[in-house]
Amino acid sequence: MNKLLLSILLILFLLEGKAVQSRIPRIGETAPELKLTGLLQTSGKLDENLKSLQGKVVVLEFWATSCAPCIEAMPRLNSLSEKYKDRNIQFISISNESVEKVKPFLKKRRINGWVGIDGNYEMTKTYNVEYLPFTVLIGANGKILRYQQNELLSEEMLNNALEGKEPFQPDKPVPADEKPSVPDFQEPLYELSIRPSVQKGMSSSISPNIFRIKGIEALEVIKTAFDAELLQTEVTTTLPAGKFDIVSTNLKKGSPEWSWRTPLQKLLQDVWEIDVRREQKEMEVYELVTTSAAKKRLVKAKPGDRKESTAEGVLVGRNSSIAILAKILQDLTAVPVVNLTNLNEGFDYNLYYNAKEPETIIASLEKEMGLKLLKVKRPVELLLISKRE
Repeated sequence: MNKLLLSILLILFLLEGKAVQSRIPRIGETAPELKLTGLLQTSGKLDENLKSLQGKVVVLEFWATSCAPCIEAMPRLNSLSEKYKDRNIQFISISNESVEKVKPFLKKRRINGWVGIDGNYEMTKTYNVEYLPFTVLIGANGKILRYQQNELLSEEMLNNALEGKEPFQPDKPVPADEKPSVPDFQEPLYELSIRPSVQKGMSSSISPNIFRIKGIEALEVIKTAFDAELLQTEVTTTLPAGKFDIVSTNLKKGSPEWSWRTPLQKLLQDVWEIDVRREQKEMEVYELVTTSAAKKRLVKAKPGDRKESTAEGVLVGRNSSIAILAKILQDLTAVPVVNLTNLNEGFDYNLYYNAKEPETIIASLEKEMGLKLLKVKRPVELLLISKRE
């Protein structure tokens, strides 16, 4: 294996299970019927509103309350929606979350246009939505003009759509059936991979059986792999630049929980030619503690997948532990954070701050969650990362 490569993919899988959907609608094809279970920020019946879209340009924006890049993009999309509000165009932001989760979010963060609820994941599956945010531009004739991430949506594209110009060419092949002919794709039973990322912001799904993350920097994945997310780091070598998408799963069913860490640790050290160890040192840190308002302000999560997502000016967690929140706060403030809350449950939160002044997250933390950061001096365990001899 060439250790100088920044991207390697090690996948070992045996095929079993059912085949998944093989294609999504092509550019230039008629868009599938819009099947939503609910529609917010409009009046009248759902069916009547959907029928009113005939003859209009439609922007479908797939998003989630737990997607920080989605939240970061909202002001720009709102600006486009406002500019074209008197034109023959309708913006529809689609979430597969429940109405009970979306409505409280909309009270804090404005979204122009309609907000669709994809309660049965019908539209998410139809368009094979794997990354958020995800945009579908549909012409007035009902044909798909473009798939893309919403930060690329421009006035020129909307103007062309309103003028009925020919469909745009996609930035990259989208329909799966245009890929080389292979047997129906099956989920891998085991996967270990690292590759450069094209994701804006960061999203993750971490459990005792699998680690899957997109848009993470080298230092952060090292800390996660070595179960050292809260540790201050001392790096004496040059780590790979850019961001990465990482996957590591337990070897098989019945494997010990979190056993995905061991192969990932070896992979990172071998590919990046580094050594990782721990050491104690006294330094100034933040202690994360609860205030009297915590009981009222903390929102306990319902059972479900854990998610954290960050973007400029917003930090989002769903079923996220306070330990992981402490790690993210440490990254933002550039000061070690020691979790003294004794809170072990998962919580939901949206924290907003001034990206140019990261310490403003401290005030947001107390206002939204009733948690406080206190600066003290104490011994701290460090994670040391050096070049392999």
